[in-house]
Amino acid sequence: MKFPALVFGFLSVSSILIFSPSATNSASGQCVQLDQSVQVSISGSSPAKRRNNIELRSEGSCTGSYGVTTGTQVHVGPGQAVQERNVRQTLRGDGKNQAGSGRTIQIRVNPQIDVRNPADKYRNLIDR
Repeated sequence: MKFPALVFGFLSVSSILIFSPSATNSASGQCVQLDQSVQVSISGSSPAKRRNNIELRSEGSCTGSYGVTTGTQVHVGPGQAVQERNVRQTLRGDGKNQAGSGRTIQIRVNPQIDVRNPADKYRNLIDR
């Protein structure tokens, strides 16, 4: 007796799992803006002076689009580095797309790395 009840319960749960996705609204992907950069200074001097100005904007409805900016700045030497980076990125939707009513996802990955190189203070002795 318990076996048919178990089978009936399994079939009931299976039918709910099969038909429930069609009863829900479909998902629509929003737009994504990604800015990825790295600023590195390998020096025996003080840490680098850095500016990383990023402006990410999204205007209008937007679905399924993306914008990506990348940048790399590397300094190797005895002096103090000055690294500056300016980014302006704008995604513009046509305003007709009602599926993309959510906010645009904005991702910033911008590590700034200073590596101290004690050998730089002896570089001038070698050049003589």
